Amino acid sequence: MSWQVDGSKCIDVIATSYEYLPLAKKLCFLYFAAYPEDSEINITHLLRIWVAERLIPQEDTRTLEETAMCFLEDLIQRSMVQVSRKNYDGSIMYCRVHDVLRDLAIQRAKEMNFLTVCSKPDDLMSCNKARRVAINYYSLNINEMMGDYANPNIRSLLLFGKPFKLDCSKYRVLKVLGCMMSWYLMEEKVVLEKFKGLPHLRYLKLVSKIEGKEHEFGKWIMGMKYLETLDLEGSTHGDLSKWIWQVKTLRHAILDGSYRTQGPPASVDFSNLQTLLRVNYNNSRHASGSPNITKVRQLEVKVDEKYFSEEIITLLHKLEHLAHLVIIGISSMDFRKIIWKDFPFYKNLKYLTITMKESMEVADDGNEGVLTTDNDDNKTLVLSDDTLPPHLAYLELREFDFVSDSMSVLQKLENLKILIITGSGKENVLSRRFRYSAGGFKQLEELAIFDYKVVDEWEIETGTMPMLKELVVCNCDPLRVPLELVHLPSLKSLCWYTKIQTNKDVIHHILEQRPDVLLRN
Repeated sequence: MSWQVDGSKCIDVIATSYEYLPLAKKLCFLYFAAYPEDSEINITHLLRIWVAERLIPQEDTRTLEETAMCFLEDLIQRSMVQVSRKNYDGSIMYCRVHDVLRDLAIQRAKEMNFLTVCSKPDDLMSCNKARRVAINYYSLNINEMMGDYANPNIRSLLLFGKPFKLDCSKYRVLKVLGCMMSWYLMEEKVVLEKFKGLPHLRYLKLVSKIEGKEHEFGKWIMGMKYLETLDLEGSTHGDLSKWIWQVKTLRHAILDGSYRTQGPPASVDFSNLQTLLRVNYNNSRHASGSPNITKVRQLEVKVDEKYFSEEIITLLHKLEHLAHLVIIGISSMDFRKIIWKDFPFYKNLKYLTITMKESMEVADDGNEGVLTTDNDDNKTLVLSDDTLPPHLAYLELREFDFVSDSMSVLQKLENLKILIITGSGKENVLSRRFRYSAGGFKQLEELAIFDYKVVDEWEIETGTMPMLKELVVCNCDPLRVPLELVHLPSLKSLCWYTKIQTNKDVIHHILEQRPDVLLRN
């Protein structure tokens, strides 16, 4: 059928799939109308908005977010939604909807007064009774227009495109406020005077500079007694600990990359919290014990003080559902005490990033599974079998140097798809060789090695890394390009940012043998 000729007839045919959906899934599908045409939709953001909108029914055996994912997967199975990108563990990361289905969603959403899409300036002034509004454009006078926009009925406001200043203080029943643009389009500063009130807000996603206004911003957040998602990724702010942990309804707390906000205290029950990203834990603020965050699935924490290792390990022992873990500032003492098999999330963990502290005490006992070095300037990782969780799909180790035996342990992780290792940049270590054995790294698709001044020999046996698609090597002099790369059957991209001239002949030979490999340098 020709969409240009039979547009309305096409929608009638496609609408059959929509009409057969249960009401809850119909409303979830209509939310796709909010997103700009041809845009990739972040699954994590979408599901949290569905939950905040109360579109997802509570089930005894699942969290609301898990039920929301089941709804999305059903829409995908019905070919109403397309998967555009998958995550490191095979889960859905981004999706999109076909233009025709988006037109259907916009049409049905408008008929039901469910959601109004503003794709040009005139649309905004004509939706004074809309319950949900998505603004998909940017114009020079948008600030003035938003100042004149008065809609006491509005429940949800989603902003796409370049950010602009808003006066949300008059939207007293607003439940969802999302600045969905990318972080690099960040507004210079948020105008906090325009954000007074909003006591019913459940979902807040901001991309703004808040530094210097933490007290005002924190008091505003503290007044939101029903807030479930606080997403400040891409924003800049200081320590908000005094205020945000007063909101006991939080399910997802995503803070900025400065790690200045302290984690929740032990005195408050946060048993509903599932996401806790970019917080700081130190002995002075958390001496009273670890917090009650037993349902957390994603945790990113910075440990400021080396003697806080006992408390952080006690916290990890409470996290049965943890699947994503980032620890920054770990010391040799911390690593020595981590026995991964003892943690209840041992078989659930799929994502792990560990960053070594710049200044650290050196372990000198040579025990397997700990850090050990020859001198105070080096940080060499020695691993034994079963040291790390077996189902890891993503592993990143920063500021570590490896001995060859440790690398042989890593290649036994059968589910590992992405491996990123960053060396300390030092030149004197115990071993100067990488050896990848046949049958190792069975599922590895991406390998990145940075700042290794310690390796000059890399042995790659035939049969290793059969699924490797991308190899990145940066600042790893004097390492040479292994000629055996020609035998990696799935290799598509080679990024070698290390003395390309000294490896010119080998790279030329590889590209001759493998014209399907793209060289980037």
